[in-house]
Amino acid sequence: MKSFILMLPVFAAVVVTNAFSAQDPSIDRLLGKLPPPEKFVDPAINDPLAKQISAAAKAQNFGTALDASRRLAARYPKSLGAQVIHGMLALSLRRFPEASTAYHKALSIRPDLAGAYVGVALAEASQQHFRVALSDFQQVTRLAPKAEMGWIGSSACAEKSGRRQESLEYARRATAVAPSSAGAWYQLAREEGLSGNKQASANALARANQLQRTALQRRSSRSPRGGNSG
Repeated sequence: MKSFILMLPVFAAVVVTNAFSAQDPSIDRLLGKLPPPEKFVDPAINDPLAKQISAAAKAQNFGTALDASRRLAARYPKSLGAQVIHGMLALSLRRFPEASTAYHKALSIRPDLAGAYVGVALAEASQQHFRVALSDFQQVTRLAPKAEMGWIGSSACAEKSGRRQESLEYARRATAVAPSSAGAWYQLAREEGLSGNKQASANALARANQLQRTALQRRSSRSPRGGNSG
């Protein structure tokens, strides 16, 4: 079950690919950073449904996994992990209202869970409810001010809500709290460009590309080398 929990953000990344255009990739990057739910610390982890969710997800039967997560969440309404698992699977399968409801249930259990606010915000943004999503991302910035995802999300949603100056300010804050985040610099490049600051946009884009290349090189150096084994 632990490995499945760690895989969930990857499954969830499918959601935003179609929800936003290729010219607006900021939420894509954001969803890739969605934190996994905390480990189960209640009887839900030992329930057969939890094993069904894990097996179905590993087999890429996400519809089956979602159905099992619904039953697990209903069976354990006070389980934070069960509610968040339900929310993440619903989000990954574009069941946005269902995902939002599940994350709100998680927040009723633990109101200070920044990851649940990220989930709600993504579900709302995917339905183009950008003002609502902005409010949720703002909660993330209050609960986790050093996490760039709250600032990047706030910037993207402020832009979609027509609040350009705020969007630029949030993007700048994202790079301040996470100067090594390529996603933050990409968002800043976009907002500087939309504000007419061409040189600042170009500088931010160059920084983002540099960070992205460095990350790819590190990833490549860690992975096993290809080629013939003999």
